[in-house]
This record gives sequence, structure tokens and C-alpha cells, in this order.
Amino acid sequence: MEEQSRTYILEASDLSVSFETDAGEVQAVRDVSLSLKEGEVLAIVGESGCGKSVLCKSLMKMLPGNARIKSGKILANGIDITGYKERDMAKLRGTLFSMVFQDPMTALNPTMTIGRQIEEAIKIHNPHIKRDALEKRVIELMELVGIDQADERRDLYPYHFSGGMRQRSVLAIALAGNPSILIADEPTTALDVTIQAQILDLFRDIQKKMHTSTIFVTHDLGVVARVADRVAVMYAGKIVELGTTEDIFYDARHPYTWGLMQALPAYAKGKEMLHAIPGMPPVLINPPRGDAFACRNEYALAIDYEKEPPMFKISDTHYAATWLLDERAPEIKPPSLVCSSFLAEGDQREGCEETAERKKTSVVEECQNDAENRETLVAVNHLTKSFSIGKRNVHKAVDDVSFRIYKGEVFGLVGESGSGKSTVANCVMNLCKPDSGEILYKETDTCRSKEFRKNKKMLQCERQIIFQDSTSSLNPRMKVKDILSEPFRIQHITPKRGTLSEEAAFQLKYVGLDNSYLEKYPSELSGGQRQRVAIARAVAMEPELLVADEPIASLDVSIQAQIVNLFRHLQKEHGFSFLFIAHDLSMVRFLCDRVGVMHDGKLVEVGNVEDIFRHPKHPYTKALIESIPIPDPRMERQRAGEKENE
Repeated sequence: MEEQSRTYILEASDLSVSFETDAGEVQAVRDVSLSLKEGEVLAIVGESGCGKSVLCKSLMKMLPGNARIKSGKILANGIDITGYKERDMAKLRGTLFSMVFQDPMTALNPTMTIGRQIEEAIKIHNPHIKRDALEKRVIELMELVGIDQADERRDLYPYHFSGGMRQRSVLAIALAGNPSILIADEPTTALDVTIQAQILDLFRDIQKKMHTSTIFVTHDLGVVARVADRVAVMYAGKIVELGTTEDIFYDARHPYTWGLMQALPAYAKGKEMLHAIPGMPPVLINPPRGDAFACRNEYALAIDYEKEPPMFKISDTHYAATWLLDERAPEIKPPSLVCSSFLAEGDQREGCEETAERKKTSVVEECQNDAENRETLVAVNHLTKSFSIGKRNVHKAVDDVSFRIYKGEVFGLVGESGSGKSTVANCVMNLCKPDSGEILYKETDTCRSKEFRKNKKMLQCERQIIFQDSTSSLNPRMKVKDILSEPFRIQHITPKRGTLSEEAAFQLKYVGLDNSYLEKYPSELSGGQRQRVAIARAVAMEPELLVADEPIASLDVSIQAQIVNLFRHLQKEHGFSFLFIAHDLSMVRFLCDRVGVMHDGKLVEVGNVEDIFRHPKHPYTKALIESIPIPDPRMERQRAGEKENE
């Protein structure tokens, strides 16, 4: 399927990996063949549970005790390492290949300084290094990954660093042994758009400087377009499509790849809803017969339910496992995938025209017109909130912030981590008491204790919040039916459907889950299913204000599409107002009517969403928008070239 193996630094042939569980054998990776060239970036994409991370850990033989490689071979520089013992593999880790994990906070030791942790990684591979050389190497690595003032910052602990700086530190540790292969498992998923852009540029820069080969695991196709040379699309433990970045983005052939592309907001310009792949990936204890994607595939043929498709060759670089490529298959017209750009000005490509007539008013005029014609539900005036850091330091998280949320609108709040977005949301929901300012909900000043107590039941019923982490916001000891009926018990309200169980069943069906989930615990649900339960609980009381704090940040692109479509549907049905907090600006543009941009605790720009995205005024807003990954390799290369020329 590939060129001759001598050009490859790493190969996997017919690799199968299984986990032994109480429920049975989970076939996590099934007959995967993959190769990595010297100096290239190979991206592996797919939904959670498709086997991406397991495949990468299999290549480094970092599997848990209940996992085993059932069949296949792993070749490193032409040498079969499949049967290597742990002692042999330990010599290869760090020198042949290193891994960068998704969450740097769990990868770093909180009790050791960053410098000590980098030193430790260097000494493992060079135990006789002298002290002066060791300190010099630590500074070199920190500077290589873009940590300024390395001589001072080496003595800081992980909690002193931001998310982006922690990820740079993890990368420095991974590079300590000068590895030939770098495996990055979702390294930018939890990062803001500007920090994400910096880390992606850093990976590319290091790859050029050190000539490393990189396997980049992600579910963000915008990231893939920015960094990858080749792309492997995984589904249900198998690679279903493989090709160059241009092959995948401009000539995708597998229906699953089409579905992933269509789920992106960039491909949904002018549409009411995002395209969502129906259903969920199969459980791999008993993989379905035939093509595992058949039951979710609108283009499925009869043979898809009977026989697994082989990998068809499209070109020397492009392969796809779908019966649609068989010469006997009917001719299917693939969906039109026209990517819209999110760049601020001068972008006049096809698909980027305005889809609705919007007046080009200034932010001030827009706010004045809204104030005259629309009813205000929430008014935030001169909100300020500070937090003490130690005995002497005070951090001003929110600094004199004012904005309005009108009845029936979706108001977006964007900005980097630490900009104050979540603090504003917590103050609006009375989860955090501000230092000064006022928050009026229907003319009730919720910051005044007396007024809050007087209207407590109304405020608790009419305002609801959805948190980013559905795992920690749902009680793990309660079944779904009890979680959904709890608000009615707390407020002593008789549900519209008569009984609590009938109300729980109705709300669950409303968010797209059937009655079988009522008896399950949160731990038995996927991330998308847990978030649906959290949404069902929030809308059960039919609130007038719904606050969503990063509700889709940790979800796959297809699940994100399902949740955003659900938000839009519920907002139309109920007409509630919506405070939507996110760092995914493409989703904010798709969902919101107006948007506010926060930076260092201040609201630096606010206005109509299209005005903000097309004609940003503040330099920080421009920087945010220019950092959005675009799922178009040619455009990303053009942007990268412009950066290098600056």
C-alpha cells in the first residue's frame, strides 16, 4: 500500500490490539497498517473511542496490563520491535520516540520545579553529563520550546505556568533525548485558540529544526490542515481513509470523512443546522458485521451490512475502505464541501458571501438600536471581581465589565483562559460574589443579598447553568432519572407531565436519548451523552436564561455538532436567552447573535457577531480571529508563509 519500507522510520503491519475486560474482549485496534516517513507529520483523526490513542501507545508499547498485541508487526528503522521486552523498550523511549500527552498537568510532577523535571529527562539518557552542561541543556530546551526568561522560570513549579506554558514544558521534556519520532496525543485540545496556534507553530518549527517525524493525534480538522503532511482517518479501530492532506481535504472518498468535514462550522455557512453524524460509534466488544460505519452511513449499500470493505487504491498516495469505490457500486455524488474562512478582512473566496443582510453599524450604534427596540433580560453594570493570591498579591479577574443580554438572543463571550469569562458567568449565576457593580435580572439586583433572598425561588428556576465538565457536574451516585427529576424535588414543583419519572423520560427524549438511559449512571455514558443529560436537567425547569460555560470544549467535532444543533433547537422552541462561553470562535460565530471579547478581565469589544468577525476593531480581537485554524491546507500554508515573511 506504501512505497518501499526503507523510506520509513516507523511501520505497523496488520496490527491488532485488544483489552480483556469483565464485559469481554474489546478489539480497540483492528488490522491497522500504517507507515511514518522521516521528517513528516502524520495526523490521525477520528471520534473518541476509535482507537487513535491506543494505536499510538501500542507503537511505544505503553499499554496497560489488561491489553495485548494480538497480531501484526511494529518495525522501527526496519527492525521488528514487536517482541521487545520492557527493558529494551525503555532504551528506545525518549531516544527513538517520545510522547506528548493531552493534559500537561497530569504529565508534570506538581512537587518538582520545571527545571528539575527537564533535568531528570536529560539524565535518564545521559547519566554522566556534567552539572554545567546539564544546566546549559535545560536552558537550551526551554528556549527551543519558546519559554522566555528560561534561567528564572526553570525554578518555577507547574502551577505557576499557564496551560500553554505547561504544554511547552512537557514538549521540552519529550525532546530531552533528541527523539527521531514525536507522538503528540491531542496536545492542543484544551488550549485557547491563540495558544493553540502558538503550540502548532512550535511543533512545525521543531520538526524543521530537529528533522523529527511526528504523529499528531487530534479530532480537530482545522489543526490537521495546519500541521499535517498526511492524514489517517480512524473509525471503530480501523483506518478507513489514508492520504495526503490535500487528498483528504479536497478529494475525500469515505462517507465518514465526509461526515467529519460537514460537522465543522466552516462547512455550514448559511445553514440553520450543522451536519451531525447520526448515532454513536459501535461498542468494540462485538464489532458489527460488515462495515462498522454502515448503520450511521446514509450512503450505505446492502453489501456494507454483510462484508467488510477492503482498502481501495485511489492514487499512489490515497486509499479508502468503502464499497462505494468498487466498480460495481452505483455512482454517488459526494456532498459539496465549500469551506468558509473566518479571517477578518479581505476574504472574498467562494462560500464567504454574507448569507443574511446585516447592517454595517458600529458597535455603539448597534447597542443603541438594540436598547431601543429590545427588552433587556440581564444587565451587567461595572462588574469587578478580584481574588487573593497568597497574602499580598491580588488578581483582578473581572475589571469594570458592562454588557446586556436581550430576551431571546444568544450572547457569546470569548477570550483566552484567565480572561475572566467563567468568573463573569459565576457572578451572573450568584456562584461568586462580585466586589462591586450590579447584575440586574428582570430589574432584580441579584448582587444584593436582601433582593436575592426575596426572589430566590424565581432566580433558581428561571436561571440555569451548564458546566464544561459534565462528569463532575453530575452526581456519580445518582441514576439519570434521579438527576433529571432532582430540580423538581428541590423546588417542590409538580412536573407538567404529571409524575417525576414521566417528566424525566420526556426531557431525556427531548435531548435525543431514549428511555433506556434512565436507569444508567453517569459513568456508563459517553461524554456527549453526559452533556445531553446535563442540558436536559438545565432546560427541564424551562429557564429564561441559560448560561453555558465551555459546554463543548472537550467533545469530538461530530458530538459538538449534535450539541450545538440541540442548543439551537431548544432556543427556538423555548425562546430562552443564552450566555454562551467558548474559546472555539467558529462555533460562536455559527450559534451567537452578538459577541463580547474579554482580555485580561476587561470587555474590549462587543457587537453583532458578523461585525466582530468581519470588521474587528480591537487588536486583540483581530489576533483571536487570525488564530482560528481553517480546515483548508492551502489557506493554512498561505498564512504560515505570510507569518514567516513578517
